[in-house]
Amino acid sequence: MSVLRCGCILQLLLLLLGHSLGAPRSFSVDYKNDCFRKDGESFRYISGSIHYSRIPRVYWKDRLLKMYMAGLNAIQTYIPWNYHEVSPGQYIFTGDRDVEYFLKLAHDIGLLVILRPGPYVCGEWDMGGLPAWLLNKKDIVLRSSDPDYIAAVDKWMGKLLPMMKPYLYQNGGPIITVQVENEYGSYFACDYNYLRHLTKLFRSYLGKEVVLFTTDGASVGYLKCGTIQDLYATVDFGPGGNVSAAFAAQRHAEPHGPLVNS
Repeated sequence: MSVLRCGCILQLLLLLLGHSLGAPRSFSVDYKNDCFRKDGESFRYISGSIHYSRIPRVYWKDRLLKMYMAGLNAIQTYIPWNYHEVSPGQYIFTGDRDVEYFLKLAHDIGLLVILRPGPYVCGEWDMGGLPAWLLNKKDIVLRSSDPDYIAAVDKWMGKLLPMMKPYLYQNGGPIITVQVENEYGSYFACDYNYLRHLTKLFRSYLGKEVVLFTTDGASVGYLKCGTIQDLYATVDFGPGGNVSAAFAAQRHAEPHGPLVNS
């Protein structure tokens, strides 16, 4: 093979590699083909939950490696508000609370991340992660459009979400989707204005490209108050659940798109 031909081939490979490295990363919902798309290709994640707030930092890498070696390609984690804002305006993101370090570890290991920042996360955590100091306002209505509650949420998310933005998949990080609230359809308030406010708030900090979603119990009754336009509706159910019935409920809220048990 001539030196000239070898040089041409090398130039072509470098050009193709350059295009590959420069290609924008993307993650989206493909409603036409009922799937997720990662970098343009059909994609399915298989995730497991891991709560960094329940695990000492020294064990994070070990646990994430075990999840990766078990065959998972994604993890999902809650961010408990009361774990980081222990009193109004006093934030802790160091040591066992260093969620950014946790996300970097997941990324380095090769795991994608489904982020569940609440503001209410449930997670069998005290007050679902809502800070107890919110109750200093005696007449506050949590998880609603109550002005006192919204003011606290706005301040918290104004601190947290800008920290998360660099870790979005589109920005080179591991986060492919972000949940808004958690099982809101099980709550009495059924406040659509609250969900609209959260949607606008999340979009203002994270941008329009990230996939935002909701999770509710697998019945139409729960989905009625837990879903809203512009948030992809998913359901959750356990191993003893009726899978067909659960996904039929999701299809009631989302006629098209991927079937997801969150």
